[in-house]
Order: sequence, then C-alpha cells, then structure tokens
Amino acid sequence: MRSTLFALFLSFSFLGTAQELVVNIANHQFGVDDTNALIVARLDDLSNYDDLTNYESVIVNLHGTTFQFTAVPAALTRTQAYPVTASNGATYTLYFTSLPIIHIDTDNTIVDEPKVLAQFTYADEEQVLTSNIGIEIRGGFSQTFPKKTYDLEFWNDETGDDSDNVQFRNMRNDDDWILDALYNEPLRLRSHTAHKLWLDLHTPSHLDQEPNARAGADVTYVEVFLLGQYNGLYNLSEEIDRKQLQIKKFDGTMRGQLHKGIGWGTTLFSHLPSFDNSSREWGGHKFEYPKADQVTDWQPLYDFTSFVITTSNTSFSSEVWNRFDRDNFADYFLYLNVLRAIDNTGKNIYVAKYDTHTPFFYVPWDLDACFGASWDGSLDPYTEGILENGFLERVRLLNPDDAFKEICNRWFDLRGGRLSAAQLANDFASTYHFLRDHKLYEREARVYPNYPFDEAAYNYLQQWLSDRLAYLDTYFENTLNNTQAPPTVAGQVLYPNPADHVIFISPEALPEETAYQIYNSLGQLAKTGHRDQDVIPVTNLRSGTYWLLLGEEVYPFVKK
Repeated sequence: MRSTLFALFLSFSFLGTAQELVVNIANHQFGVDDTNALIVARLDDLSNYDDLTNYESVIVNLHGTTFQFTAVPAALTRTQAYPVTASNGATYTLYFTSLPIIHIDTDNTIVDEPKVLAQFTYADEEQVLTSNIGIEIRGGFSQTFPKKTYDLEFWNDETGDDSDNVQFRNMRNDDDWILDALYNEPLRLRSHTAHKLWLDLHTPSHLDQEPNARAGADVTYVEVFLLGQYNGLYNLSEEIDRKQLQIKKFDGTMRGQLHKGIGWGTTLFSHLPSFDNSSREWGGHKFEYPKADQVTDWQPLYDFTSFVITTSNTSFSSEVWNRFDRDNFADYFLYLNVLRAIDNTGKNIYVAKYDTHTPFFYVPWDLDACFGASWDGSLDPYTEGILENGFLERVRLLNPDDAFKEICNRWFDLRGGRLSAAQLANDFASTYHFLRDHKLYEREARVYPNYPFDEAAYNYLQQWLSDRLAYLDTYFENTLNNTQAPPTVAGQVLYPNPADHVIFISPEALPEETAYQIYNSLGQLAKTGHRDQDVIPVTNLRSGTYWLLLGEEVYPFVKK
C-alpha cells in the first residue's frame, strides 16, 4: 500500500489553460545519471496515465527538478523509454520501474577490506530507508569485473561500532546484506532463479525447533545508483550465517557450526590433511561460526570428512544418516544436478550443524555458474553427466538404506511439480520477459554492454534446460530399473576445478591409458598429451570451459 506522503507527490496538475500534465515523483523514488543521460523513476499508479492524448505537454517533476517529454506520449508505461529534456536543453532517457531503487554515495574509496562509511537510500512502494552503511567489495575473481559485488553493514554511527538491523520486503531483519552484481550472468537471471528454487525445494530439518530458520538466502532485484551514476541491476541478497539458518548459539561451548567452502580439496572429500585450530581455514573450508573470538575447533568437521573418506562400506552405510541429514542430502543432490552447478560440488557449499548432537547439512551459495553458464560468463553447453563430490558419490554407489533409490523416486515426484519442465521453463520465461519488456536489459547494456541480452541467449537457456531434464529423466529411470545408467561425471575426479596450472585426477578414476585429449567449449581439440601419474598441466590453456577425454570417460573442468 502506498504511503500517504507518496500519494501527495503523485498528482495531475493544470497550468493556466494549456493542457499541461505535471507528473510529480517523490524524493528518493528516482535516480538521475548525468553521465549516461539516464533517469529511472518509480511511479506505482501508472494506470492513472494510460491516456495522455488530450495533453499538449507532459512534464516530470523530480522533487523540484523538471524534465519535459520531447513528444507527448500516448501513455506512461514501464515498457517504453521516453526522451525528456532538462531546463538546460540536455536530453535524457527516462524509464519507469517497479523495482526498488538504491542510492549509495560516499567520499571514501570502496575497497576489498575494510568496510568504509557510505550513505545508503532504499525506496520501494512501501518504504523509504536512509542509513549509514559500511561497504566493501566482495568476491574473489569477480573483483576483476568492472561491475562489483558489495558487502553492506548497516550502521547507526559513522564507525561501525553500533550496527542496525533493517528489513527489505519479506526478507530477514538484519544488519548484513549483499549486493550481487550478476555481471558474469549472460541474462542476469540464473542466480536469482537458483536462489528461489532452493528455498522452494528444501525445508530445514530443525524447522520445528526454529520456526524462523531458512534453507538458504533469499534475493530480490533492485536497481542501483552508485556515486550518482546508474550501476545497473543487482540481487539484494540475505547473508548465509548463523541467524539465517537459526543454528544454536555459542554458549561457552561450540554447539551450532557453520563452515564455508572457499576452495577445492577437502571440500570434495578428495584427501584428509591435518588441521590446525590456530587457523580459520582448513582444506578449502573457512570457519564461519562460532566466531574467531569464541572458539575454533575443526574436530567435528574433520571427523565427518574422515568418516566419509576412510570408514568401511559397512560402517558408512550403517552410520551415514546419523552424521548427515538425509533429506538435505537428497534435495541437494537433485538441486545440484538440475543446475549442473560444477562450482557447488565443493567450493561453493556451506556445511552446517544445527547443534552438537544433530547431523551436518548443506547450504548452497554463489549460484552464478549454473544452468548452462560457467563462472566466467562463458556458455557451458554440456548437459550430460552427474555432478558429485566424494561424499555424494559414495552414497550413490553404496545406496545406504535405499537412500539413492529414494532420491530417484523423489526426482520423479518433483518432476510432476516444482521441477516440471513447464514450471522451470516458466521461471526463466517470466523473469526474462520482465527484464526485457521493462527495459532492464536495455539500460543494463547502456552501462555494462558485456552481453547482448538477446533472444538467442534465452533460447539457448531454454534448450539447455530441456536437454538437461531429458538426460536426468533417463539417468534416474535407468538407475531405478537397474539398467546401465549414463556415465557419471564425478565432481571430485578432477581437482582443483577451476584450475590455474594443473589438474589432479583422483587415483580411483585413473584409467590404464595415459593418453588424453582436451576439447574447448566449441568442441575443438585444444590439447593432447600423456599424463604424468595423476597430473595434467593446463597452464597454457586460455580461460574457459573444457572437457577432458580420459580413457572412455569425459570430464568437464574450468581453466581460470
């Protein structure tokens, strides 16, 4: 519902006898980018402006600054771009949006660390929020992109000593938020769709004890003006943390735990290095909770990893569901493979524990490399193969308590509902057409023209999805029927993935043949050779997605 204040600003005006319409936009409900001659404004009651044929001129009043429409439009809509002229004669392009508008301004240079003071304003149809924030650049390789992702912390002061919880739409009430730039997504919709899908698929097992627990982070689209310039479309995202998952607080002893996958190695259950409790990192994991000033104890995660890697088949089958949440495993296995999210086999996974006496569970994060796109934004057209890490593979092979058979049955249950071809296709179609028809792609391309955002990219996505679902249907049907399933592409066979200089091959996957071929994303032969033990050098390959032909198996990998 619109506030009374906003309603006062939105009105028709008649000046003299001339049929002149003045459209008033409230403060903070717009952004003006003088550099790119672009204006984005929020006007919720556009139905009031569906027939302007009787007016001789139309003016938009942006809180005291006026722009005149170059030509009187037939109507005001969010699906048109309007040339308008400022009082000094400069021409701008005006867009109307239904998305929230964010302004961030600061006299400081925004860096990786630490957070620096900035001023933040958010406006949608229900609220206008202004606040101090601490802001820093977020990410690893993504920091090299011209459009940055940011970490935000809301402050009551100018130093960050007193943080402040805020809420946007139906999301959490908290002081920590993320602005995800989506720069490496060809259509700016994969991450958004993937986050929403996980929340639809999975319900936390401890929801009865913690009604506010969430399975992952929710997101909403926003448009951002940074330092007075339009910075494009972003996901405003919740954080994955103790509060989001509602895991048990530290009370002098470690109860709830949260570990973030930031690298390749132990995260894939490929090896078991010793740990050091003086370090907050171990084997590709980062210790997120409890906090560093409370306790660092890698023993529980080490014990679980050791259990997966070293225990006998009999012990594994009898004990695994006491150590890891069975429902979470099933949902994550299916989710990972619908997305075919290679990075999320190990690197981009949170491993969490609600309490000391409850099993571990998975939470996905960083969901840009999925649905036929790679981490660098290149297309990854490969639709076959099952993604796994060492843990997921062992469950599949041993099928403890018929767990993998249940996963197959769950797949077909979901194919009649949330994972139906029609519903998944509609997820993409509705978002794509919204972004296209509401000119989000048009104004995004004005400031970040790294992709064409065209129909071809959309058609590729829909075809990829259709092919992927067909493959998975065959795979799970063959598995249930105990027939020969299509070959598995195991996420832990090659590591690290992405790779910088070399890729290692898990010993159990080594064929007798030493010859190999590597093909690029166009199907062209990029490299041949003979492997030296379990190592293949990839230093001379260009960044991108590749397929390694090793014996009779094909494995995808990414070269950084």
